[in-house]
Amino acid sequence: MRKLSISCAALLLSCGASLFAQKTGVNTKNPQGALHVDAKKNNATTGVPAPADADDDFIVTNDGKVGIGILSPSTSLHIKGATPPGAIRIEDGNQGAGKLLVSNAAGVGTWTTPAVTRAVVKGVFPSPATSITTSSPFTGTIYAGQYITLGPGKWVVSAGITLKSPGSSNMGWVHAYLSTNTAVKQQTGFTHLGPAGNNTAYAGVLYGSFLTYVTGNSFISGNSLIAVTGTSPVTIYLLIEKLDYTYNTSSPQNYFYAVPVN
Repeated sequence: MRKLSISCAALLLSCGASLFAQKTGVNTKNPQGALHVDAKKNNATTGVPAPADADDDFIVTNDGKVGIGILSPSTSLHIKGATPPGAIRIEDGNQGAGKLLVSNAAGVGTWTTPAVTRAVVKGVFPSPATSITTSSPFTGTIYAGQYITLGPGKWVVSAGITLKSPGSSNMGWVHAYLSTNTAVKQQTGFTHLGPAGNNTAYAGVLYGSFLTYVTGNSFISGNSLIAVTGTSPVTIYLLIEKLDYTYNTSSPQNYFYAVPVN
């Protein structure tokens, strides 16, 4: 009989230890999950702690969910913010006002500035204004005197320029280009994303002055989707294909700007 009593006591002790091992409490004798930390030691000793008392708690439930500030997490990680507002703070070196947390293909997250919060960038025109007249030989390009500086990312760059032809023999198809060099076409630090790649150009017809209804004026315009690569801003210049014309940088129709797209 005595041996039976000892065996029963040992069994009860073993069962009690097993049940106790299922829940571990830190600063609480009333753990609500496999691991429950009550940082402020403000939970009730019986029953389920009030939601306000759980604001400082950390829990791992029996089914593996993690709760911070909440004792009944509904997802793998459930965070309930308290005062002051802001339940999550991630500092990876890229954080900043207005940024979004995005992930790569592997699910690794980082802060980035979305296009919707980035400002349109206006190109810089010569000051004071000037007139640029091309001369023979009509080959290569000439710098239009305007430039724009863009940070990393994708941009739609829009340009419009007014050219005036002095004679009727100078009609033709004329192009304008984005370049990182004022002397020759060059793309360093950015690429065109359109079907023509780095051969992309703005274009229009240069009219002769005998067409009185247009008084020899021509308008060259277009849009180009580009990607500024790397981590530093790039200054991009506008070059115009040489033909016989005069370009007045202060013409009211002229424009040069870029809109961020991501």
